[in-house]
Amino acid sequence: MTDQRHANQGVPEFHQNRVKGMGKRDQVARRVRQFALIAIAILLAGLAHSLWVRYAQADTLAQRARSNAVLQVSVVSPGGNRHDNLLTLPGTLQGIVEAQLYARTNGYVKQWFKDIGQPVKKGELLATLDTPDIDKQVDEAQANYQLAKVAYDRWSRLRALDAVSQQEFDEKTAAYQQTAAELKRLKEQLNFNRVVAPFDGIVTRRNVDNGTLVNAGNGGSGVSGSGGQALFALAQIDRLHLYLYVPEDKASLIHVGDPVDIKTVDAGTPAAQGKVVRTAGAIDPTMRTLQVEVQLANANHRLLPGAYVQASFKLPAGHSRTLPVNTLLFGPAGSQVATVDAQGKVRLKTVQLGIDYGREVEIKAGVGNQDRVIINPPDAISEGDAAQIVGAGQGG
Repeated sequence: MTDQRHANQGVPEFHQNRVKGMGKRDQVARRVRQFALIAIAILLAGLAHSLWVRYAQADTLAQRARSNAVLQVSVVSPGGNRHDNLLTLPGTLQGIVEAQLYARTNGYVKQWFKDIGQPVKKGELLATLDTPDIDKQVDEAQANYQLAKVAYDRWSRLRALDAVSQQEFDEKTAAYQQTAAELKRLKEQLNFNRVVAPFDGIVTRRNVDNGTLVNAGNGGSGVSGSGGQALFALAQIDRLHLYLYVPEDKASLIHVGDPVDIKTVDAGTPAAQGKVVRTAGAIDPTMRTLQVEVQLANANHRLLPGAYVQASFKLPAGHSRTLPVNTLLFGPAGSQVATVDAQGKVRLKTVQLGIDYGREVEIKAGVGNQDRVIINPPDAISEGDAAQIVGAGQGG
């Protein structure tokens, strides 16, 4: 028996190839385990490195988080009001004197003499009326007067002879005086068939034509049933006036004699200047306004009564300030601005707004000249937020 066979004696045949070096399968398994251990070691090393890096940069991350929590803002300080402090109000021009002319007696228009736009003088005839009813009443009153006068004369002679009592004579005297008064009244009413101008001016409206039925007072009819009640309308336009209604918060700034710039909607009409001639002296409790009368010269008649105008008052600037409109916050608390205090904290302040100038707005109260107001504050900004100023600007 050879040594090789003696060495393999007692070993099964399928194990004979594994005795030396444990076989190929064991070698593969051993290599797999080695590679797995190496991979695990690499992963553990990477994890340890990541944990070490995170731990090493924890302070940097915390500092960056704190920095991100601070609001970076630009600020602006309130400035003095450098704008013209104008108060502009709408109004309607009127003639310094205007009147609607009505008939004082019933009748028909016999003839009219003045039409719209024509100048008239005080006492000049505008129209005549045909008053047949009044004519008949005058005739009747004249007859009654003559009869009463004859009776009065007869009873006067009888009383002188003491042929009648004083009581009877007094009754005849009273009847005579009554008919005389009635005749005088009707004759004066008959004179109302002449419609004349009460002042110098121009005719601004004619509501009647020949043959139009008119009634005494303001119940006359108009041309073609238009419903106009006045026969004529007259206006004196050498001077014009208008009434304006000043808001209550501006009322104390308006005084008699203040100049007022008047502009019309007609671009071709140059601006005019008037002045305040009187005020109501009291605030209207319904409208919370002060009524103001403004007068202006119109000798060349370039301004027309009835025209819509804009009247501007130049008011004292006062102590108001201005801020860009993009500093304002609007919410349940009203109009506010966000400021940065000395400790770098946000403080919300409620402000009272005035005139809007477009890019800027007047601030009547709520901030001071030294306040640092945030430009374009975010809607989510809150009281006490940390803020860091990175710049200053004008906003807009």
